[in-house]
Amino acid sequence: MAVAGSPVTDFDLDLAAAGDEIRSFLASYLDAAPADGYVVGVSGGLDSVLAAHLLADAVGPERVTGLLLPADPSDPENVEDARAVCERLGVAYREHDIQPVVDDVTAARDDLSKTAVGNVQARVRMVLLYQAANDANALVVGPNNRSELLLGYFTKYGDGAADVAPLADVYKTEAYDLAREVGVSDDVVAKTPTAELWEGQTDPDELGAPYEVIDPILHAYVDEDRTIEETVEATGADRETVTEFVERYEASTHKRERPPSPGVR
Repeated sequence: MAVAGSPVTDFDLDLAAAGDEIRSFLASYLDAAPADGYVVGVSGGLDSVLAAHLLADAVGPERVTGLLLPADPSDPENVEDARAVCERLGVAYREHDIQPVVDDVTAARDDLSKTAVGNVQARVRMVLLYQAANDANALVVGPNNRSELLLGYFTKYGDGAADVAPLADVYKTEAYDLAREVGVSDDVVAKTPTAELWEGQTDPDELGAPYEVIDPILHAYVDEDRTIEETVEATGADRETVTEFVERYEASTHKRERPPSPGVR
């Protein structure tokens, strides 16, 4: 995708204030809820590691449980990073290879696309996260960032299912800076973003552009309520690129809303 100019990525997020606000939200939400702690899936990627840091700071590591739920083709280095983060933060964690469960679910079909299989993985993880939350009287944390949510770049009732979404207001490009602010290691911050749902999958390849291009478009169109033409002018991205991501945003509205009802009451 061709991109004209250099899109602006500074959305004026005060990192220190944002971190404090997220931690305060997590602490007050848990205090008000009939729950004893939080459960979070930790993959070793940026968003889940950032969420783990914020959770441990907000409510104490003793009230956080990490679940490591690898499947083919999870990178062993990411799993090791997830273990290391939990251990460094003092967060108790459990590890389960979910591939056998995924295989059982997909065994009845031999024509599933890689996307369909990836969705099964995400939904298996959701089931196990909520099982752990039930066991511990805890709340499930969804670490999806604002970029993913606005694009519908998540599995409905998979990684999109959560009780609390602390990063839902933070664009992916902002998450990198926030991660550095809260002490996430440079090795984690430097990773190419991927959901690891199939071999070789990366966010930029699948989306067709890096977040440095996508985020200014979403910010201009959604947050600033600009038209497509105004978004082109504000970001420096070409019209084709802007239109594509605007259409992704509009088409994924159903993933961000409750299921509709007929309204008989």
